[in-house]
Amino acid sequence: MSPRIVQTQYGPLRGVLKTLPNSHLHDVEAYMGLQYASLLNGDLRFMPPTSPMEKWDSVRVAIKFKPVCPQRLPDLVAFERTMPKGRLDHFRRLIPYLEDQAEECLNLNVYVPTGKALSDLDHQPLWPNVSSQ
Repeated sequence: MSPRIVQTQYGPLRGVLKTLPNSHLHDVEAYMGLQYASLLNGDLRFMPPTSPMEKWDSVRVAIKFKPVCPQRLPDLVAFERTMPKGRLDHFRRLIPYLEDQAEECLNLNVYVPTGKALSDLDHQPLWPNVSSQ
C-alpha cells in the first residue's frame, strides 16, 4: 500500500506502491480503476457519458483493475501465421487483461512516479480533471 492518501473531488484515495523490475526506474504509486465518466451501465451507449455519480467519505483503496470496454478478443491462432513472434507474445500477455469486459468501462489507471525514495512522496501528483460536461 502507498503511505499517502490523495484527496479527490469524490473522496480520499489510497493506491499501491509498485516496484518496477528495472533498476533504472523508480517506484510508482498506482491508482487503478478510477472512474472518470459513466455510461449508466449501458443505458447511454453511443451517447455522451455522464460524470461519475458515486462519492465516498472513507478512504477508498484503488488497487484493482476495472473491466475494459466490450471488444472482440484477438484470434491468436490466426495471428500465429502472419504476426512476428514478439508481437504475438505481446498479445498473449494482454489477453488476461481483456477478458473482463463491461459496458461500465470508463476508468483510468494512474501511475505516479515517486522519485528516488519513499520520502519524496510529500508532493502531490498532478491529477487530470476529466469531465464529461
